[in-house]
Amino acid sequence: MTTFQSLGLSGNRIETLARQNITTPTEIQTQSYTTLFNGQDAWLSAPTGSGKTLAYLLPLLERIDSSSKDLQFAILSPTQELAVQIHECIRLLEKDYEPAIRSQLLIGNASVVRQKEKLKKKPHVIVGTVGRMLELNIQRKLKLHCCRMIVIDEADNMLADDRIDDIEAFLKTTPRDQRQVVFTSATEKGGAFNTAQSIGKNVQWHQAVQSPMVPSIEHSYIEAPYHNKARALHQLIKNTRPERAIAFVHRNESAEALGADLERRHLRVHVLHAGLSKFERQTALEQFRSGETKLLIASDVAARGLDIKGISHIINVDLPSDSSDYLHRAGRTGRMGEQGHAISLPSEDEIKLIRRYERDLKITVREINF
Repeated sequence: MTTFQSLGLSGNRIETLARQNITTPTEIQTQSYTTLFNGQDAWLSAPTGSGKTLAYLLPLLERIDSSSKDLQFAILSPTQELAVQIHECIRLLEKDYEPAIRSQLLIGNASVVRQKEKLKKKPHVIVGTVGRMLELNIQRKLKLHCCRMIVIDEADNMLADDRIDDIEAFLKTTPRDQRQVVFTSATEKGGAFNTAQSIGKNVQWHQAVQSPMVPSIEHSYIEAPYHNKARALHQLIKNTRPERAIAFVHRNESAEALGADLERRHLRVHVLHAGLSKFERQTALEQFRSGETKLLIASDVAARGLDIKGISHIINVDLPSDSSDYLHRAGRTGRMGEQGHAISLPSEDEIKLIRRYERDLKITVREINF
């Protein structure tokens, strides 16, 4: 059996992982460690909850020269929430490590003045959104000429047509001949790997062979007319009493309207979407994580990469048109072997989407009634 020690991970980090009850590397961590530690470009494809973040953090943090003042490692995230989560993971890995690796979070909707001040401490690692990083680079506050390791998280999303220009602009600021680029995703769609190959050098493909949809998730649906979905969600929450649930909608406005409707029905909720301030988003997540709020109404900003323990249900109020997006949403529950429930509320004309999920993901979505 492969162990972290046999992979070559340093003893201090092995001990830190053990204190977090992480004692055995996952399949994607085992597959990719040597490739990443040796500095090769790679694409890591594995289902949600399979340890992709540690799969790239463990080997790449080992390669950082902590005695240097240079910025060496950048992680690009599609959302502020995922960036915060990755940065916290680094903090936990490094809190008992000497000499410590310095890291900094760089995201929008946060004080750019404070971020500029913190950059004076010369972080080795930056984590954040590409827009804020480019802004700081243009202002000559973020120097990337020594940044030789770059991770593009949720790469199928980050390499899409509406984002690729920013990614390419960021890469132009880094040393092309010396850099290593790592791409991660739970899915690969729209020719994203071909784009990755054009960006990287001899990109190695590493894929965990688990089924894309974990077996511990139960899939079901309740047909609900579009105008009646708020009532249906309210009834569903009353009947199931979930430990912790995320209800997904497509648009910011829909999240606000649904949240207001449920509050009128005397249901305590928080709303999470891209239109909120950093403080509002952090507050919503903190109260959801703590269990103070049992239901989070979210746009797809929360679907990718977030790892919140104890989510018993995800509910698709607005159904995703793409099966891979259903996969990302459903992946917020049933993590680490826990039982999870993915429940959709399709209108009559959305039933065809249920059949698409069944076909594409090889799952059974059963109809249930209140």
